[in-house]
Amino acid sequence: MKLPITLWILAILLATWSPLTIAEPWIDTRDQWLRSDIERLAQAQIIRAPINTWPLMWPSLLEDLSNTPLAQIPKRLTDSHARVLAAGTAALRLRRSHVSARAAGANSAQTFRHYGASNGDRSQLVLRNHLMSAHFASNLEIGLLTDPWDDDRVRFDHSYIGLAWGNWVTLFGAIDRWWGPAWSSNLIVSNNARPTPGFTLKRNYSDPSELPILKHLGPWTSSFFISQLDDRRHIEDAKLVGMTLGWRPVPSFEINFRRTAQWGGSGRPQSVSNFFKLLSGTSDNCTAAECKDDEPGNQLGGVDLRWNLPWLTSSIYAQAIGEDEAGGLPSRRAHQLGMQFTLDANIYSGIAFVEFDDTRIGSYEQHYNILYNHNIYKTGYRYRGRAIGSTWDNDSQIVSIGTIGRFDNGDSLELRYSHGKINRDSHDRQASSQHSISPNGGSLRTLSARWRRTLVWGELEFSGRYTDDPVDQYGRQAEKLRVVASATYGFD
Repeated sequence: MKLPITLWILAILLATWSPLTIAEPWIDTRDQWLRSDIERLAQAQIIRAPINTWPLMWPSLLEDLSNTPLAQIPKRLTDSHARVLAAGTAALRLRRSHVSARAAGANSAQTFRHYGASNGDRSQLVLRNHLMSAHFASNLEIGLLTDPWDDDRVRFDHSYIGLAWGNWVTLFGAIDRWWGPAWSSNLIVSNNARPTPGFTLKRNYSDPSELPILKHLGPWTSSFFISQLDDRRHIEDAKLVGMTLGWRPVPSFEINFRRTAQWGGSGRPQSVSNFFKLLSGTSDNCTAAECKDDEPGNQLGGVDLRWNLPWLTSSIYAQAIGEDEAGGLPSRRAHQLGMQFTLDANIYSGIAFVEFDDTRIGSYEQHYNILYNHNIYKTGYRYRGRAIGSTWDNDSQIVSIGTIGRFDNGDSLELRYSHGKINRDSHDRQASSQHSISPNGGSLRTLSARWRRTLVWGELEFSGRYTDDPVDQYGRQAEKLRVVASATYGFD
């Protein structure tokens, strides 16, 4: 993307100066350590709001933290409570400048992105500035890259303009989302692909409904978005539509219903009536030639659950996402299972997890090349060369284990190990199928580590990933070992 020099100068000025700047009213998908603190507090029922739909709104979290007397907080959670409370208070504090610059460099691009991923290319400089009043919020984020994998050297990812009215927040921009309880991958909406620009409507507070029946379902959250798939595609100018609705009927249990679809675009119907057909789920999977031209779109839908167990301070979670609809329910489903543990030691505290992802369709006579693929939207459920859902794309079976936490000196650590098969139906490398990582399949064994230290002026971070046999066939990870260093400077 090329910009005139005057726009470059204006963008840099806007990113480094403003008369009224504060942080944003939600938590995005780039801080896994803050999320681990939130997960620990939610497992202990100190946070009672739903927490599995990101970005996560601050107001409900702070309300839960404020309603819990300090004397009732277990000693092992006092640090987590203090960090989340301090971060939320600073985020919503008016008339305070929050301007930052981040520089990062790596020896190769990033193939696998998980929750918390930030740097996906070789090197970049990111300038960031937040603006907000009582009802207005904005974020201008300019990324300048050298040798980007998708040739987009100037990016405005994570930039937005938002407006709060009543208990709802609307925004226009490109923000990352993560819809689900897992850490390494997400079957329906994740940060694996770059954020798509568009419109979002999201509930601010998650207070229970006042309606007679719904009030028994507990705190609830909802979000809707429609965005533009503005990359090179088989169907140009297609839209991505997403809807989610979730409850926490009891403090130990959360359930979320998810729905997304690719809709419209060049040569496809985009009328109001066709859009309502999309929302209702009718006319999906049309097989007759006479109705194919009016088929609403490529739809995904499903549900995820989390249950906080009263023993071992642990949680179990699951997600099932269907590629199509049958009898009003998602069909042709892929699955994810996971378990999370709270870690508390003298020198280290955080969480540990083990997850299993299977993106092969397990409830249909044809198991492969179904999830994320479509006979009309032939580019598939992908954006700028990456799956919008699972990190591993379709037809993969991966087991991941990891830990995310902090040492007693304040340093942050992340360790992950993943093992399995990518694109299993083409694993023998004799066949080829549509896939964003490995059209010819392959075995995966990868170990990654990430360390962060918070300093007076900002943050310093180092990370690395070793893959014994790089399966990426698009040239992103040319070396077995990828090393990254980054520094963030705050101008507060």
